[in-house]
Amino acid sequence: MTRALRHLAALLVGVLVGVASVAVHRSAFPLGLVLATATTYAVPWWLLRSSAPRTATSYAVGWLVVLGVVVAGRPEGDFAIAQDLKGILLLVVGLGLVAVALAGITGGRRSST
Repeated sequence: MTRALRHLAALLVGVLVGVASVAVHRSAFPLGLVLATATTYAVPWWLLRSSAPRTATSYAVGWLVVLGVVVAGRPEGDFAIAQDLKGILLLVVGLGLVAVALAGITGGRRSST
């Protein structure tokens, strides 16, 4: 039960950070994108070094689901991520999370302390 709650919490945090990243990646460029990238990778970095490194995969899945939803667009044809440098850089951040998810599946790397 505890394991399921940890994964659910990591998934929800991933969704929240994903939504926040999409919301701020265009604001005050490049500061918004830097903030989105730092937050996006700080959480799984901490999770990979925790006692439950596989929760980093749940976090990455939550973040990537948000990215998939906003890339798919809206019914009226608008997109939350534009096809410009800012949007492409956010997509690259998402691509890096695929590697984080794979590292989480393998169990991550625990620190020696």
